[in-house]
Amino acid sequence: MNTDEFEIFPWGDEFLTRIPEVDRQHHYLVDLINRLARTVLEGTDEATADGIVAELRDYARYHFETEEGIWARAFRDDEWFARHCQAHAGFIDELDRIAALEGPDEYRLQPLLEFLVRWLTLHILRSDKQMAAAINALEAGVGVAEARERAARHFREQSSASLESLLNTYVHIERQVSQFARHLASRGQEEAENRFRTLFDCFIHPLLILDAEDGSILDANPAACRMTGHAEDELKQRPITDLHPDDERERIAAHLTAPPEAPAGHDSPPLYSRVRTATQRDVPVRITRGGELRDHGRRLRVAFYENMTRELEHRRELEWRSFNDPLTGLPNRAGIMQALEQVTTEHDDTALALISIDVDDFGALNNRLGTAAGDRILAELSRRWRERLNDDALLGRRGGDEFILVLRSSGAIERLEEIMGTVIEAGHHVPVSDKGPAGASENVSVSAGISIRPPRSGLDPETVLRQADHALYESKLRRDRAWEYFDHGQYQRVASRHRTISAFRQAMHRNELSVEYQPKVNMRTGTILGVEALVRWRHPDHGLLTPGEFLPTIENDPVSIELGEYMLEEAMRQMEAWRAAGRHLPVSVNIGALQLESGDLPRRLENILDRHPEIPRADLEIEVLESTAFDNAAAAEANMRAVRELGVSMSIDDFGTGYSSLTYIKRVPANALKMDRSYVRDMLEDADDRAIIEAVVGLARAFDRLVLAEGVETVEQGRILIGMGCENGQGYAIARPLPPDALEGWLEHWTPPTEWSAAPAPA
Repeated sequence: MNTDEFEIFPWGDEFLTRIPEVDRQHHYLVDLINRLARTVLEGTDEATADGIVAELRDYARYHFETEEGIWARAFRDDEWFARHCQAHAGFIDELDRIAALEGPDEYRLQPLLEFLVRWLTLHILRSDKQMAAAINALEAGVGVAEARERAARHFREQSSASLESLLNTYVHIERQVSQFARHLASRGQEEAENRFRTLFDCFIHPLLILDAEDGSILDANPAACRMTGHAEDELKQRPITDLHPDDERERIAAHLTAPPEAPAGHDSPPLYSRVRTATQRDVPVRITRGGELRDHGRRLRVAFYENMTRELEHRRELEWRSFNDPLTGLPNRAGIMQALEQVTTEHDDTALALISIDVDDFGALNNRLGTAAGDRILAELSRRWRERLNDDALLGRRGGDEFILVLRSSGAIERLEEIMGTVIEAGHHVPVSDKGPAGASENVSVSAGISIRPPRSGLDPETVLRQADHALYESKLRRDRAWEYFDHGQYQRVASRHRTISAFRQAMHRNELSVEYQPKVNMRTGTILGVEALVRWRHPDHGLLTPGEFLPTIENDPVSIELGEYMLEEAMRQMEAWRAAGRHLPVSVNIGALQLESGDLPRRLENILDRHPEIPRADLEIEVLESTAFDNAAAAEANMRAVRELGVSMSIDDFGTGYSSLTYIKRVPANALKMDRSYVRDMLEDADDRAIIEAVVGLARAFDRLVLAEGVETVEQGRILIGMGCENGQGYAIARPLPPDALEGWLEHWTPPTEWSAAPAPA
């Protein structure tokens, strides 16, 4: 082994802040630590030791100046930045303290190495990376408060990986030390013993040399003595199990005295246990069993002990930070959602109120007063809310200036308006400095959105929170009231609509749609004018659904365009099948508002027509509702003209239900007008409906349009319509919508009723 290549800390991605200048300087520090480790292991002289300390001072001076300059551009007035600068000052103080220690240089450099390792793992891997994450967030365009929250969230998400990286680093240290010990042993007995003793005594973690047969302690380094509270002579010849509580001894013996399980050169998995100190205090430790050594035929084993107290405290801090907000001490978003999961499960049979709270114009306030004052405001608001709300209220901070309040009892919900008054009132005269009662203060207003989850609703916390956020958004928009309630009735309607749309989209992919065809005829002569294609949904739970049961729900969603194109394609395909069987039968297809107003309707329609070149384009008719054609007149008219230019026919459906002007009727390029079925249904009893029918027939004649009556249900209705000049009809008195095979039979046997065929042709 070449000691020039010995590295306690190999440089890796876990150290990167993604700020190039900072990462270059951190890399230099890691190299310096590795050089220091080699110096400790190889031995040193006073000049070398002084040179390393001087190099560290120079590094600290220019690195801290560079790093603080970067942080200050965003966080100069922030307490977070101030604490970071204090940590840098503490580094210089500790460096000076270690440099002033009396004694041999190796004993001066060993605590320096321990301090630098601790700085590397706890400052760079934690504080620097968190600050860098905030800088990167600011550069992405977010505000200071949001940048800090993103950095904290990133720190929480990466904490487990960082801790695992730290533990892996210690494993690497122990393996390197073992390799170095074996290397020294090969260089001669005396030199090996001297070097190994230096390494053994100066190593920053406790080391014990054991008899591999009986587990008795043969040697202990100073770090082991400090951890256990026993002198070296007190430890020697004692069984290693004496250092552990009774319930751990059997496990320790099996781990440290058993034959090696791994091949030579590899350590066994670590063991976590406790050491019972001389003062009867238990210390959590991580024990790694090193490889075996031979001493005149005697089997020796090195045991590495690591005091895990600091790391467990670090882990507890990380766990706490994962679910709590350091600024306010409240649960953070993860913590509040975890509590909500439990609350919604335990209180499913009762109502639950979730309130989303946002400080008004906090960004402007932060810019005006500084982030430190902004933090004080948030902390003070949190303190006041905690004091004034009872135990039934669960309060948390989501991040930035956003909070969540949950009311968990029916009594609290009954007093909700009173509680909201308390929340609002807490913003009066909030101090913005630490000058005491005489300091400056601000009146801070908040807005809130309230969602009251009904009992046994089954709504999950994320859904209820989104509802509260929606109500908060409405409150911010209106600004005439500090809080708004979420409308659950509207939510249910919207949710039902989305469920239907989603199910319908899946139905299209699962081939659950079918098409039926309803004939359109001249009622007097019996001539077949064509058929109207009508979609049916074979719903797996609700059976066969007609268009009126789902079209109104999907008409304003893009899936309606997919349906329109599906129907056009099916109509062309069916006309091809009829043509192959020797039958000529035009087909009309309804399209919705979104498709009619779509800018690419003509192009997409032409693509469909081109795929079926044998079908005359005039055999395809597109029907549009009167309300659709005239609501967005400019877009509709342009597309209707483009469709007509493709050679496709057009008709206005449900004519008479809208407010179309005579001028527009003249301009619209439609071939036919289809009277709404409501007038036909009531015309035998309602003189006004008969008058409307006469007017529509007159308009059709005046503008040279074909007119057709929908909803002809009885022979009498047909007879009256023919007498009024409307010979063309569609309805159950003629035929119901039929599948293609059933339609074939109907076509073979259709004849009009005598009352219709005997009626004279209109003048």
